[in-house]
Amino acid sequence: MRRKFLLLVASLCCGVPPASAAPACPAVTRVGLSDLGYAAYREQGRIAGISVDIAREMARRSGCKFEFHWYPRQRLFIELAAGHIDMTMGSLRLPERDAYADHLPYAWVQYDLVLADPGTQHYTSLSDFVARGTGRLNVTRGLAYDPAIETQLARLAAAGRLEVVNDFETVFGKLEMGRADGTLATPPIYSKYLKQSRLQARAAIVPLPESAPRVTGIYLSRNTVPADTRQYYAAVVKAMLADQAVQGIFAHYFDDAAVKRAFKPGLAPLLNGLSTPDKPR
Repeated sequence: MRRKFLLLVASLCCGVPPASAAPACPAVTRVGLSDLGYAAYREQGRIAGISVDIAREMARRSGCKFEFHWYPRQRLFIELAAGHIDMTMGSLRLPERDAYADHLPYAWVQYDLVLADPGTQHYTSLSDFVARGTGRLNVTRGLAYDPAIETQLARLAAAGRLEVVNDFETVFGKLEMGRADGTLATPPIYSKYLKQSRLQARAAIVPLPESAPRVTGIYLSRNTVPADTRQYYAAVVKAMLADQAVQGIFAHYFDDAAVKRAFKPGLAPLLNGLSTPDKPR
């Protein structure tokens, strides 16, 4: 009875359907995650991070059962497209993913250039690093970049200054050992790895003009998750943004400046994207 009352209150203030209007939960919602620093990580046999906290809060509010599955980043969306999992977390919105899944946005991310030890060099952009630098970048398979970044990565590859590896744990391990000079990563990723390594004292972070803020969030399979359930989950995430629950989860991992950056472009586009998740946009 208490849960029905709380859902009714949430529906009146934040757009969550009351319990009587909520669809039946699936037997289980299979949630796919991969290495994204503080967004998702494995530690002592457990999966944790911002994405896990958001998914658990969704499960608590919806009353549905969520089950977590870990994959390499390049395999995550293959599993989603094949119907082996029902949703992915920490996912940028891309047209090829829109073909088979709905995107539920909950924050913004932006890539920075992370240099292990820039010495006396100061770079203003990725193109500046490509033109004037000699260092090698390592990047992770399965990530999507802005077209301007892709152009510069192609130049690095042609010059033999780019290597693609499986995950960020490998990337930052190589940076610490001096086997790579830099990488591209978002604040949730590099904040965790720099904090845990000797790189923190000497690493430099270069904000990239080639990288625009992009929405990150959840992809829900249209093949395995019914439309009414997708809409219900969208309403739950919308309520979590409206009552600051998502922002509070980010604040557990980051300082005020990093949290503000994750929401600086505004809540309106995120909330709008959660209003009609099953319609082409």
